[in-house]
Amino acid sequence: MLLFSRRLWPVAALCIRHVAGAYNNTVCNQRSYTISSDDLTFNPNAWNPDSEGFQCLSVQDSPPAFKATWAWSSDSGEVHSYPHVKLTAPALPVSLSNISALLLSAKWSMGPGSTPRPALSVDSLGLAERSTTANVAFDLFADRNAANAQNETMADTEIMIWVGNYGNAQPLGFELERSCFNTTHSLPRAERKGTNVFTWMATANRTGFSAEISPLLQYLWRNGLVSVDSHLGIVSFGSEAFHSEGNVTFSASEFDLHLVTGAAPKLVVGQLPLSCISSESRGVSIRPQGLWLSRVPIIALVGAVLFLTW
Repeated sequence: MLLFSRRLWPVAALCIRHVAGAYNNTVCNQRSYTISSDDLTFNPNAWNPDSEGFQCLSVQDSPPAFKATWAWSSDSGEVHSYPHVKLTAPALPVSLSNISALLLSAKWSMGPGSTPRPALSVDSLGLAERSTTANVAFDLFADRNAANAQNETMADTEIMIWVGNYGNAQPLGFELERSCFNTTHSLPRAERKGTNVFTWMATANRTGFSAEISPLLQYLWRNGLVSVDSHLGIVSFGSEAFHSEGNVTFSASEFDLHLVTGAAPKLVVGQLPLSCISSESRGVSIRPQGLWLSRVPIIALVGAVLFLTW
């Protein structure tokens, strides 16, 4: 989940510099610096740093790509940063019921050290040896108010799609024996936002993704979990960094968003599970039944929801 901290980095940490070679700019340990390129915005988003860790994000302008090198050694159960690219489309923000198709795509790599690996390469063994906990995820925000939908701290709904999960990372609201659509969690008063967080999880890790994901959105609003009047305002792709004993580098390329507006086609999206008792009922797998042809079939996903109460 993408959040923001009130902690401000010291001036000395705002190290922006030109990089010769493949990457054009690098920024370290800063939570809000962005670089626009071809209607894309890159953000290191180190919103919850630990005192012993760091993160640097490097951006390549053409063709667009980025890498993030990080090391967070404390608080292994907490997200410390979400280095990402914010994807755009002229129609955003758009009503969920006016999304005919939404194709998301990206390629990525991850492994120990400070050098990015070739696309579609993840060193799972090396990550395990460094006790790495991280995911690879698309992060979407929606709200009934179109303006709020374009603000991560104002939107009342966050929708995540985890396509990679390493270590013991768990989405908000996920519990081993109870991960359907009735998990409730209360935050301390100072942190309460009244935000609904839904997380779809892939059944297996991938290193590339290209699929039409509007059925996932339809599942939410057709089942009444998200208001049909909500607007999709933000779509990002990156990696939530939890923990690592040493440097880890995540890199991404060929990321894209293709949005087709128009009345949402009637898709077979399934029903809410009646029970969360057994592991077999942890979620509902769905596949698109519309006319849109994805470059690869959409992977089966399961869902969990967290209601942050006032």
